[in-house]
Amino acid sequence: MQDGGILTQLYMVASIVGFLIFPLMVVFGPRLLVWRADRRLQSVMVNLDEYRSTAEDEFLEKLQPDRTQRFEEKYGALKDFKLSPPTGIDPAGLVGKFENVLDASDSKFERFVKRNASTEDEDELADMQMAFRGVLGTHQVFKMLRHYRQLINKTQNFQLVSIVQFMVPIYTEIAEAQKDATRAFADGAPIGDAIGPLVAAQLIEDDPEEVAENIVHSEEEIMDTEVHVIKSNGPGARLGKYGDAIDKVADENDLEAVITVDAAAKLEGEDTGAISEGAGVMMGGPGVEKSKIEDAAERHDVPLEGIIVKQSPSEASKPMKKEIYNSWESAVDRVQRNLDEFDGPVAVIGVGNTCGVGNKREDTSSVKSKLQPYWEEYEEEEEEEVSYVGLMATMGGEENRSNPSEAPRTTS
Repeated sequence: MQDGGILTQLYMVASIVGFLIFPLMVVFGPRLLVWRADRRLQSVMVNLDEYRSTAEDEFLEKLQPDRTQRFEEKYGALKDFKLSPPTGIDPAGLVGKFENVLDASDSKFERFVKRNASTEDEDELADMQMAFRGVLGTHQVFKMLRHYRQLINKTQNFQLVSIVQFMVPIYTEIAEAQKDATRAFADGAPIGDAIGPLVAAQLIEDDPEEVAENIVHSEEEIMDTEVHVIKSNGPGARLGKYGDAIDKVADENDLEAVITVDAAAKLEGEDTGAISEGAGVMMGGPGVEKSKIEDAAERHDVPLEGIIVKQSPSEASKPMKKEIYNSWESAVDRVQRNLDEFDGPVAVIGVGNTCGVGNKREDTSSVKSKLQPYWEEYEEEEEEEVSYVGLMATMGGEENRSNPSEAPRTTS
């Protein structure tokens, strides 16, 4: 009976304490959440600022500009670059309008790099243009998180806290990938997204010819099949007009199929470097070149097939991992087996940024040596990566892969 009385008293005390604490939690709970979020964002901002500074140092060391006031003003303005996509009110001709905007942005970065670089080598200039996109990516992510942090502190909105806490690991992964991409471009080292051009280069015996802007083409005989191999013009960091190239090749040849080879986002549990097949154009990015290839294939009644090399979105932007590099032989073998299914000409497109990858088999011999230092660093890290950008993709944030940020057009 005595025990029952004690329990009753404890229950009453707990009820009173809970009654008193509840209004305090209502008043101060959201403020506590905001305070904790601010502390976390402050720590994240330190890392993002470090990524941004590292990317800038890598780029400027490669560019070696005259640090005049005019350069600093232009450099600062371009870091805050804003790409405004065309209006979707009238969807007719939207692909062409979007291509025009993207070409204008490319031209702007190209002029800036050429005017301030200490070299006139075309491949190095292409590398520096892509490296600057990495600088732009890390800077934009830093600004975005800073914006959210200040917005949370001003509004004290704890619903916004929940949204930002979900986005923090995604933005952090994007910034780190862009920082590593900047280093790779500055070093002229292939990134994960270069696996498509590497596979294409392995199929080319002699010097190819330029068939469209920043795109080369070579006619080869493989497995007794006439094969038209298309890739970006390397070893500079370029993408190019794949759509124009395949349209021209299809006009001049009665193609039986177009096979695209590209990097694609893996799911958790899948191995990096695993090979898979599909139908359609295996290409990420803004969608302009993909749409043009689809239009060309539809006009010429050519089926579209694809071969993909699995990797996470961040792996596509970072220096190519050993598992991805080792997959090129399996990818080439898969291409050859697909060629055996056709009797007439076939086009093979190695999609992706061709940084560090030359245009023919002989030119790819140095790829492994370029990547060796990065592989040693990866072995030292030995961390199990979780792709939060991949999580966003599974929720409908991305199409079939990719490069995080596309800041703008870091990869295809």
